Parts: sequence; C-alpha cells; structure tokens
Amino acid sequence: MGKPGFQRIEGRPGTYALILRNPGSHLIEVGRLGKLSLTTGTYIYIGSAFGPGGVAARCQHHARLSTNPHWHIDYLRSAMELGEIWFSHDPQRREHEWANLMVKARGAQQPFPGFGSSDCSCHSHLFFFPSPPSFDSFRRRAYRTLTNQGPILREILAINHGQTIE
Repeated sequence: MGKPGFQRIEGRPGTYALILRNPGSHLIEVGRLGKLSLTTGTYIYIGSAFGPGGVAARCQHHARLSTNPHWHIDYLRSAMELGEIWFSHDPQRREHEWANLMVKARGAQQPFPGFGSSDCSCHSHLFFFPSPPSFDSFRRRAYRTLTNQGPILREILAINHGQTIE
C-alpha cells in the first residue's frame, strides 16, 4: 500500500479532525475501553500532532490500518473509512478547543466516554453524527469563537479501509 497523497497537509505541528464513515453497525474491541457498539454514520476524531513529522506524519499513521494499535483511534480505523481530514497548522494546541466546538455541533453525540481523551479532562475526542456535519460551518464557528485560530483546511481522501485508491 502506498501513502495517501496529501496535497495540503505539511510536516508541521497542528490540530486535526479525522472524518470517518462507518458503513454498518457492529462491535469492536478498543483496548481498555472494551467492546464498543458502532452505529452507521459519521465519526469524527479530534487530535493534535506536535511531535516529529507534525500533522502529516500523524495523519499518515491514521490513514493506514495498524497491525499494532497504539491509540484508541487505531482500533477504530479497522472498521471505518477515512474520507476527510480537517486540519490546521496553527502553532497553538487546539485539540481541546476543537472538541468543545464539536460537541456543540448540531446532532453531535459522544458515545464513548474517555475515547482519545485519557490524557486530558475532555469527556471524549470522538464524536458521532447520524449524517456528516458541515466543514464550512465548523470552520466558521472556530474562526468566530477561538482567539487567533489559524487557517483550517480540508483534505479529501480516497482511502478505503487503509488502502489508497489511485
């Protein structure tokens, strides 16, 4: 499998949101969280990447299926298609602010407490939507609400269960 051809995501620090499509209801085992019941719809995972390789390296990792899961999202990726990545190379860590914005989005649910947030006080960094939320609406709310939020961009991918479609 080749690496996804990210056009705009750079190897700089930043915050990202993985837009995942779940085509059917099923159970999945997610580390210490145990068995989780997934519902058909859209899941959004909010994360940040301030280590080596920045957002590009982290999103490359998440675009592949993990044979040795490290993060909660690694377990989830095996069951879902990664369709888009919303991201910002803003040098300020925005992960928690984005999670606070996402929880207020129309139709947002947080079905799994502690998912992706075991190292912070957020309820969860995973959100469920019966139908996909609007990128433009999220971006407008971020610019209106967050002080000095840097540009928020979107990368649309052609990835099906970890395989790049070329």
